[in-house]
Amino acid sequence: MNNTISEITRYNPSINEGLSSIIFEERIKNNLTNKVKNKTSKSYFKIFYSNIFTFFNLLGLICFIALLAVKSNLSNFFFVIFYIANTTIGIIQEIRAKQCIDKLSLLANKTSIVIRDGVKTEIPSNQIVLDDIIYLGLGNQIPTDCKILDGEIEVNEALLTGESIPIKKKPGDKLLAGSFISSGVCYAIAEKVGKDNYVETLSAKAKQYKKPRSEIMNSITMIIKGVSFIIVPIAAAFILKSTLIKHADIKTAIEGASTVVIGMIPAGMMLLTSVALAVGIIKLARHKTLVQDLYSLEMLARVDTICFDKTGTITDGNMSVSQLVTLEEDKQEYNKIISSLVGALKDNNQTAEALKNKFGDEVHHNAISKIPFNSKIKLSAVTFENIGTYAFGAPEFLLPQSEYEKLKDKINDYASKGFRVLALAHSNGQIIDKELPQDFKPKALILIVDHIREDAFETVKWFNENNVEIKVISGDNPITVAEVSQRVGIKNADKYISLEGLSDEEVYNSADKFTVFGRVSPEQKAILVKALKASGHITAMTGDGVNDILALKEADCAVTVASGSDAARSVSHLVLLDNNFNSMPKVVYEGRRVINNVQSSASLFLMKTFFTALVGIITLCLPYMDTYPFRLPQMIMIEIFVIGLPAFFLSMQPNDSLVEGRFISHVIKKSIPASILMTFSVLIIEILKHTLSINQADIIYTTVAVFSFTLAGCINLFVTCRPFNKYRTILFVGNMVFVLGIILTSALGVGLLPKESLAPLIPLNKNWYNYLIILGIFAVDIPLFMLLKFLFNKIKIKNK
Repeated sequence: MNNTISEITRYNPSINEGLSSIIFEERIKNNLTNKVKNKTSKSYFKIFYSNIFTFFNLLGLICFIALLAVKSNLSNFFFVIFYIANTTIGIIQEIRAKQCIDKLSLLANKTSIVIRDGVKTEIPSNQIVLDDIIYLGLGNQIPTDCKILDGEIEVNEALLTGESIPIKKKPGDKLLAGSFISSGVCYAIAEKVGKDNYVETLSAKAKQYKKPRSEIMNSITMIIKGVSFIIVPIAAAFILKSTLIKHADIKTAIEGASTVVIGMIPAGMMLLTSVALAVGIIKLARHKTLVQDLYSLEMLARVDTICFDKTGTITDGNMSVSQLVTLEEDKQEYNKIISSLVGALKDNNQTAEALKNKFGDEVHHNAISKIPFNSKIKLSAVTFENIGTYAFGAPEFLLPQSEYEKLKDKINDYASKGFRVLALAHSNGQIIDKELPQDFKPKALILIVDHIREDAFETVKWFNENNVEIKVISGDNPITVAEVSQRVGIKNADKYISLEGLSDEEVYNSADKFTVFGRVSPEQKAILVKALKASGHITAMTGDGVNDILALKEADCAVTVASGSDAARSVSHLVLLDNNFNSMPKVVYEGRRVINNVQSSASLFLMKTFFTALVGIITLCLPYMDTYPFRLPQMIMIEIFVIGLPAFFLSMQPNDSLVEGRFISHVIKKSIPASILMTFSVLIIEILKHTLSINQADIIYTTVAVFSFTLAGCINLFVTCRPFNKYRTILFVGNMVFVLGIILTSALGVGLLPKESLAPLIPLNKNWYNYLIILGIFAVDIPLFMLLKFLFNKIKIKNK
C-alpha cells in the first residue's frame, strides 16, 4: 500500500448500505485492496537460473566449448550426459513442487459477500477494500482483519493461535483473517486489508521458502570449491607444458586438460544423488507426500528431534464422554441437566460435541441466563428457572477451593488414567450481569477422553525405536497434552511445562528440560526450535497454521499438510497431501534409505576425483611425462563397471538405519585410500614404461594402466558392498565378471572391448607379461589398501 491505515480517510458505512461505488473506486486508486502479491513459490526463471548457472556447469561448459573448438572425437563428449541429466532432474523436481504449491490457495474461500450500495454482492476476496461491510456465516473463512458490527459468532483461530477451541465473538470484537466461522452469522467492517493483515505481517517474518541445510549438498559444494582452487591452474599448466615444453598440438593439450577437469569434478556423484533422491521423492508421491526440492528428503532422514502438535498428530480432534461419576443423587437427573446445559449453551467446541453425543441437547428446563464457554475461565454455566445455576468446567476453576480440595485426590486419580475431568456443579444463586454465583457445590464428574488416531501408536513407536526424540508443542493446556502424550507412548511425556507468561530466556532454557510444552505462542515455538538446534539437535517441525510458520522457518526440516495455511506451505520442505502427519515414518524411512545408500556409494565417485587430481599433479611434476596419460573415453570401464552401475544399484537397496557420521569425512576416509592405490598402479606402469627397454606403443601401456587402476578400484567396491547380503553379493560378483571378462577376453584377443572411437584400448594377447604386471600390482594393492584404510580411520576430519 502507498499509505499506512492511520494516514487515510476512514468511513463507517451502515450494514444495510455498505460502501458506495465512489468510495470503492477511491480505495482502488489508493491501492487499499485485499490483494497481496503471491511470493510464496519460486519463479520459473529462478528455478532454471539456479539449476543451470552453477560453478559445476560452468566448468563443464568451458570443457565442452574447448573440445568443440579443436574438433575433438565424439567420444570425448560423453561427460555432457551427466551434466544435462543432473540439471534436468533438479529443474523438473522444483517445477513439479512449484505447480503443486501454487494450486493451494491462501484462503479456502476464494469469494466473499460484501454490502455495496445497499446490495449484497459476492466478489473475489482479494477485491475487498478498506471499510467494506462483509457478511460472514457458518463455514466461512474470514478474508481480512475486521471488526464485528452486528451479530454473534464462534470463531476457530487454530491456524493463527494454535487454540483449537472456538471463541465467542460479539459486536466490537476483532476478527483475524484466516480464522473460520464455526457458528452464527455477523456483519463486520474491514479494518485492515492486504499486507497489513495479521496473517500477512506474520508471514512476512518468514518470507519465502528456504532451501534446507543439506549436508550432502554442502559437502559436494565444499569439494567442488576445494577442487576449483587447483583445477584451473592445473588445466592451464597442462596446456602450457604440452604446447610450450613438449610441443604437442593444441588438440592433444586441450583433450588432456579436459580429462583432468572433468575427472576431478564428481559429476557422477551429483547425478547419483539427484537420481536417488528423485526416485525417493517419486515413491513418497505415492504416499501423498510432496517434497519441495531434492535435498529436503535428506534433512528429514537426519532428524533426531521432531516437534509435534497434539491435535491432528496424536489425536484426531474428536472427544467422547467415557463416564459420568455422580457424587450425589440420581444419575438420570444429571443426564437431563447436562442435556439442558448443552441445548441452552449451543456451544460448538469439541467438549460440547462430546457432551451432545453422550447426553443429547434436549432442553428439559427453561434457561434464564447463561455464560458460554470461555477459555480464560474454563467453564460454561446456565441459570435455569426454579432450580438455580448449573455449570461444568475445569474443577480447579469452577469449584471453591475447599470443595476442590475434597475431590482433588479423586480428580488426580482419574487424570492419571488419561481422562480429562470436568466437574458438574450447582448453585442456588443466579447469573447476574455475566457474574457467576460463588457457592457452587460439586454434583458429578464427567470423564472425557481424546480420540487418539489409530496410527498414532505405531507412529510414536517407530520414532522411539529409531532414536528420534518427540517434543509436543501445543497451544492447549500442558496437563491435558501430557496425559494424551503419555497414553500414546511418548517418552518422558510427564515432563511438561506451560510457557504462558515466561520470558524468552526462560523458554529457551526449557527446550531440553521438558518434553511437553503447553500454552505456546508462535514466537515461543520458534524460540524452542532455535534452542533445540543450538543444543546440537537436527530438528523437524510439523505445523499447519500461520502460528507455526516462524518455527517452521527456523527448523532444519519443516513439514505441513495440504489443508494448512498457505503461509505454512510456502515455508515447508514437505507437504503431506493426505493431511496425515502419521505418514511421516514412511518419509523418514525413505530419506534414510536414500541418504545411507548415497553416503555409502559416494566414495566410489570421489575415488576417481582424487585419483585424477593426484595423477594430474604427478604428470606436471615428472618432466618425462608429455601430457595427461589418459583421455576421457579410456575411463569408461571404471566409470561404468566399478563406479556408475554399482553405485546406482547400491542406492536402490532397502536401508532404515539411522544416518550416522558426517558425509564428507565418511566419503573422504573411504575414497582417498582407493585413489592412492589407483595412482600407485599408474605410477608403477609409468616407471616401467620409462625404465625398461620394452618396445611397445603408448597405447599398450595405457591399456595396462587402465586394467591396473580398474582392479584397484574394485577393492574399494568390495569394501563398499560389505557387509555382504544376497543383493550386494550378486552386485559385486556381477560387476567383477564384467571387468575380469574384459581383461581375459583381451588376453585371448577376442575383441570384446569397445571400438577405438569409444575407448582406445587394445587386446594384450601378444604380451603375456603385461598380465603378470597387472596381477603383481593387484597383489600389492590389497595389503597396501588395508594399511591405508587403517591409517585414514585414525584421522578425524571436521565438517564446517
